[in-house]
Amino acid sequence: MWLSDLSYLENVSENDLILGGALLALDAFASVDSGNTLTATDVIFGNHGKVTKARGTGTAIASGTNPLAGVDVYYAGFDKVKVKFHSGTGANYAFETVSVKAMDLPH
Repeated sequence: MWLSDLSYLENVSENDLILGGALLALDAFASVDSGNTLTATDVIFGNHGKVTKARGTGTAIASGTNPLAGVDVYYAGFDKVKVKFHSGTGANYAFETVSVKAMDLPH
């Protein structure tokens, strides 16, 4: 195939970002050698006028031998972020819950 006119292509490295964006992600993990695990995550975005709001929850529970449970939070582009962690461990259980509230204000 021969392409003779590529003048319509843009050079990506020369472009400037003109639109903003926001990211909120949760990753839950749980493991045991022998037993039961449960993981769940939920993220909801909403626009209220020019304000973007996001809420997220994550839960990880491990019950059994050598339990391990955790929730990771990733966010970018928000002006205000509030994260709450709750966790506990015992001889045969581990759990962690996370709740996140984030707000991106207009600039």
